[in-house]
Amino acid sequence: TKGDWMEAFLFALSIAVGLTPEMLPMIVSANLAKGAVSMSKKKVIVKDLNAIQNFGGMDVLCTDKTGTLTQDKVVLEYSLDIEGNEDSRVLRHAFLNSYHQTGLKNLMDIAIVNHANEKDMIELWKDYKKVDEIPFDFSRRRMSVVVEDKYGKTQLITKGAIEEMISVCSHVEYKGKIEPITEKIKDEILETVAGYNREGMRIFGIAQKNKPSKVGELSVKEEADMVLIGYLAFL
Repeated sequence: TKGDWMEAFLFALSIAVGLTPEMLPMIVSANLAKGAVSMSKKKVIVKDLNAIQNFGGMDVLCTDKTGTLTQDKVVLEYSLDIEGNEDSRVLRHAFLNSYHQTGLKNLMDIAIVNHANEKDMIELWKDYKKVDEIPFDFSRRRMSVVVEDKYGKTQLITKGAIEEMISVCSHVEYKGKIEPITEKIKDEILETVAGYNREGMRIFGIAQKNKPSKVGELSVKEEADMVLIGYLAFL
């Protein structure tokens, strides 16, 4: 090239182009199509061939089977007592908690209210007035409201992550009785919850406590010695 760098560059570029197979795009497409055929044998429908290349670069695939992310929707599937049986009382307590809390209602609260509406419980709020509340925070992972019925009876209703709920409960409604939470009962609770977790469900605990502190005196310390009454199972 006699020191002409531009000519050297053009020569190198022409060599690089010549080394690239003209059939490369077709070869790539054929390989992607072969991958789609292989996946179809595993009952996977591939609508975009380029997705095959993306699959090849994945270590972990996260799926959203219920629409939580893609549809911004959560569904309350079950309201259960401690033994895992359907219990409308658990739903009533959950509804009063979600309906009367004044913070930003999340997808769980909306799902609870919608489910209560389907069970014709939506008018339940008329029989109770809200007295006080302890808002949700991420350190406690639970929130509480105090409601009063038409006879003047007050109760604290708390819902939250099951581990945090167990930590503030001293008793549990078990086989129709109020029983202290023993290690045996705790293990049964965690085993039941683990079973629903394996099915892809998210579990909240529901607890209550009669005659909490008066208005203005309510604090996080009130969330103690509660009675765990059941679970909520979300999809």
